[in-house]
Amino acid sequence: MNETTNNASLGKSLLMIAGSTAVVFGVAAVFTRYGMGLPITVNQTTTNKMSTFDVSGEGKVVVAPDEASVVMGVRKEGRSIAAVQKSVNETMTGLSKELKSLGIDAKDIQTSSYSFYPDWEDKGLYSAYAQVTVRIRDLDNASAVMDLVGTLGLEQVGGINFGLSDDLQKQSVKEAREKAIDEAKQKASELAGLAGMNLGKIVNISEGMNYPQPYMMRDAVPMAGGGAEKVSTPVEPGSSEIVVNVTLSYETR
Repeated sequence: MNETTNNASLGKSLLMIAGSTAVVFGVAAVFTRYGMGLPITVNQTTTNKMSTFDVSGEGKVVVAPDEASVVMGVRKEGRSIAAVQKSVNETMTGLSKELKSLGIDAKDIQTSSYSFYPDWEDKGLYSAYAQVTVRIRDLDNASAVMDLVGTLGLEQVGGINFGLSDDLQKQSVKEAREKAIDEAKQKASELAGLAGMNLGKIVNISEGMNYPQPYMMRDAVPMAGGGAEKVSTPVEPGSSEIVVNVTLSYETR
């Protein structure tokens, strides 16, 4: 008796499942036949476009260069390859020795050019050319370094270039940046007050910089043709200007 009842219940359940399945497929068939897709649930998302109030500021810092670089070299000619090369090497060795005696570190004396070639118009004549780039970290030594032009008889000398060390440049940029941001904030506060606007938080910031380029002091270095006469060379580093521009974007309320 119980077995018969259980079988009847099972059959009834199977008939209900089959009926439900038929209904689902029937609905799907209707949508398909009449060109209708199956119903889909769509969640709508609304985004609000944020308005911003942009204001710019500028910061300037005038700073004196704290280092310099100069190209120094020699050019020799002669009928003997060995003699010409020896003369160039002796002069450059003497230059390196004198620079080090002035406190210039060996890592700041870099050989930037060395060439040796025959004169194609005058057979048997040879020329040798050597050059070093000297970085002067202590500008108190700049004049003494330039005096070596006359002392050693250097024929190849480039104008002295003044610039900022990495540390001084970073410090100066930071100071200029702070000034630019302070100016921008003050301007934003004044303009918003006059316009009756309420400013929110800063949501974006952009920056532009004008770094000082190394500049050359011209016509301050006498070109020596030889001899050991010492010439006192005046050196004036002048000053450079670092400019930082920033734009702050405020959220408006």
